[in-house]
Amino acid sequence: MQIIAVEDHWPEYGTIVVRDTWDEEPVAETDLPLLGEYDLDAQPSGTIAKAGDGWLQTSSRDGRHRVRLEAHHAPPPLDDRWDDVVETPYHAGTGAVVLTSVMSSDLYTDTPLELGAPGLYRVRVSCRRTPPELPGFEASEGDLWRMQFWPATLEPPRWLARSRPAVRPASTGWRRCLGLPGQEVLYAVQLASATGEATEDRVAAAYQPWSSGSGGWGSPLSEDLSDFAAQLGVPAPTTRLDLLPLLVAAGLLIAETAGGLTRFRLAPEPPRAEEVLDLPADQAAMIRRQDDHKRHTCFAADLAALAVWSPGGVVTATPEELAGRFLATAEEIRETIRYGVERGLLSVPADATFTAEPRPPL
Repeated sequence: MQIIAVEDHWPEYGTIVVRDTWDEEPVAETDLPLLGEYDLDAQPSGTIAKAGDGWLQTSSRDGRHRVRLEAHHAPPPLDDRWDDVVETPYHAGTGAVVLTSVMSSDLYTDTPLELGAPGLYRVRVSCRRTPPELPGFEASEGDLWRMQFWPATLEPPRWLARSRPAVRPASTGWRRCLGLPGQEVLYAVQLASATGEATEDRVAAAYQPWSSGSGGWGSPLSEDLSDFAAQLGVPAPTTRLDLLPLLVAAGLLIAETAGGLTRFRLAPEPPRAEEVLDLPADQAAMIRRQDDHKRHTCFAADLAALAVWSPGGVVTATPEELAGRFLATAEEIRETIRYGVERGLLSVPADATFTAEPRPPL
């Protein structure tokens, strides 16, 4: 067994990427279609990870990660110490892989993982998640990602563990209404709450701008939120500090005062924006479309991955039969097929449940 360990990996765009070594021409080619890294218009890494002809991408996050690549001669034993686990085929054209990046960094090209003869492998991608980095409080050691490769015959992907549902929770629509500053303040409250004292001062200390144009805690807001503030019965906010009472009035934050000190925390079940605000019809429709995208786009990529690795490129099992393979409910699968067909990612041929559609030409 060979192991490549990277203890301080900072991926681009929240995506860990492994690819075939590129200093030599592929020896083995696959006759399966739509396995190229950009052959589908689906989200590239799915809910956990996806792989194809010479590439693998994981759905990680921005920040520090620890990554282990392992080459085995046979399937390694399963263990239950992981939050997310998926097994998928991987076609190795060169017989060696390397940790890289979305933009093809060559930082680790000197330490390839030698798999063996070029051809078909199976890779088990496992993730053990840790609390996120808390700016100003404590550093996170980062999530641990393990990719275990071994020679195998073709078997479509199977999801073995999930730390969150395959279909994401419904969006409340507030990001569309309040813009980036509202999300920044909510995240600052979340970070400050991790210390148990989300007071105004602690929230201000936890605040980190998400964009170079965001500005500091006391910088003027570029968004005009006076209409929403009037509907909620609070003064129009001009700074991020002023957003706190608006977020409380909207039901996104809970404020508790004791000993003359007010502490904030995220509401466990915040209302949808259209339940609280009188929104124009076009804006409400846009929020619903964005919600549909947020909930289903990653899982639709999982469905597409199953299709391209299935015999004939089609999936014939019913949603009820697929529930165990995806660790998802039949209703989640049906709703995501509907979303994928509407977006042109999937289609439903005769006598099949679904198939993946190629990326449209430019």
